[in-house]
Amino acid sequence: MNYHIKSLCHQGAIRDNNEDAIRYGANTALGITWMIIADGMGGHNAGEVASTMLVDHIEQACNKTSLTKHSNWKNWIIDQLNTANLAILQSAKVNSEQHGMGTTGVLLIVDDKECHIGWVGDSRAYSLKNNELVQETVDHTMLQELVNKGAISAETAKNANTKNLLSQAIGVREQISVDTKTIPINNGDVIMLSTDGLHDYLTDQEIILFLSQLSMNDDVCDNMVNKAISNSSRDNLTIGLLRFAK
Repeated sequence: MNYHIKSLCHQGAIRDNNEDAIRYGANTALGITWMIIADGMGGHNAGEVASTMLVDHIEQACNKTSLTKHSNWKNWIIDQLNTANLAILQSAKVNSEQHGMGTTGVLLIVDDKECHIGWVGDSRAYSLKNNELVQETVDHTMLQELVNKGAISAETAKNANTKNLLSQAIGVREQISVDTKTIPINNGDVIMLSTDGLHDYLTDQEIILFLSQLSMNDDVCDNMVNKAISNSSRDNLTIGLLRFAK
């Protein structure tokens, strides 16, 4: 299946550094495409270290010549994110300036007509199919935990000032719980990965409009980032798009 990839990792209008990271590529021997987005956190520049460690690990894992085609990519994704988690945690333990660092992460593997997704934190994956936008991931935030339990409504969580307090992240503790899912891919579909600096400041209607404009010759990433910044985003902003040719 043919596809086009567009991406942008932007520092934003307020932050003096960029703790986001994105990496993508293809393992042509296996016929897979992969993409990883990370949003680092921590004091000093440690957030940048954590997010870079994560995307570096995934790139190396996806490009290994010994990598074989998996019947269950979701289990492979879980293993890789757990391995990266322990590596980041260990680095923070032996480097005092990295203490407390961590990162979100959302990883996709496209194999044939399926997209396998795994994530930790509040970076997201969306799909646009037949002009219908679906948020494929569920945020790992304290407020989302309350929504899951029925304690508060999704609308209350969406408008809360503390909506980005994470319930878990990669590199913060030894045990993480990686959520996964697999979705079918058809010609004309668009998959979007993004950090909260972008998707928190765009409405679903705005995202649909931008993604519907995406083509090989029309890169909407700059427009989406600029719109989020004009909508008062104060964070780093990262977006990765895969459009499957019609």
